[in-house]
Amino acid sequence: MDDAAGSQKVTFHSFPLHDKQLCEKWLRANPRKDYVPSKNSRLCSLHFHPSDFVDVHNDTNKRRDRARAEKKLYRRYLKDDAVPSIFPNAPAYLSTAGSCRRTTVKATSAGRRQQAADTMQQLEETFMAEDDIADVSIADIADSLEREATTPQGFTISVIDQTLLIYLLQVKDDVPQIRASILVKTDRSVALSMDGKTIPSSQFKDIIPRQLQLLSQLVNLMARLKEMV
Repeated sequence: MDDAAGSQKVTFHSFPLHDKQLCEKWLRANPRKDYVPSKNSRLCSLHFHPSDFVDVHNDTNKRRDRARAEKKLYRRYLKDDAVPSIFPNAPAYLSTAGSCRRTTVKATSAGRRQQAADTMQQLEETFMAEDDIADVSIADIADSLEREATTPQGFTISVIDQTLLIYLLQVKDDVPQIRASILVKTDRSVALSMDGKTIPSSQFKDIIPRQLQLLSQLVNLMARLKEMV
C-alpha cells in the first residue's frame, strides 16, 4: 500500500442498499462470487481511490469547529456515485487504476498485491476491535460517534447523567422539538422514541437483539431512525 493510503485514516462504508443500481455496481466490482451484503456489511476505504471521497467538517460548536480545523480533523464521505475499484488480493483486471502503473516482473507484482492484501486484512481486524464498545464508557461511545465517518448527518450527540442521548431536532413555529431520539444507558440498554412516543424494541431487534455491543449497530440504528422520520 502506498504512503498516501497509509497516512489517511481508514474508514468503513456501508453498501448502498438504498440505491439498487449503485449497489449492483458495488457487487459487480467485488471479486467475491455470489456475495450478498447485509445492513451491517461494509467496505474498507482502501478499496476506493482518493478521488472517490470528499472531506467535510461542519460542527455547530464554533470553538470546537476551529479546533478541528486547526488539527485538520474532517469527516470523510464517499461521493454519491463512488464505486469500489481496488482489490489487491484479486486478479488485476478486477481493479481499475487511478493512474498508470509501472511494468514490473510478475513475482514483484504478486508480492506487492499480497502485501497490500495483508495490510487490508490487518486494518479490517483493527476495525473490528474498535467496533466493540461493550466495555467502553458512555463518553467514549459519544466520542467514537463524533469521529465515525459513516454516522448519519443531522443528529446531535450529548451525554447527560451517564446516558448517551442522540436526537434529531426540528424547529416548528419557532419552537425547537425533538423529533426522534436514541437513549443508551450504562447497562447498554437502548430506547428509541419518535414524536414523544416510545418505539417498540421489536422494530429494531434485527439490529440490536439484546444489548448494544458494537458501534456499527448504533450507526445502523441511527440510519433506521432517520429513515422513519
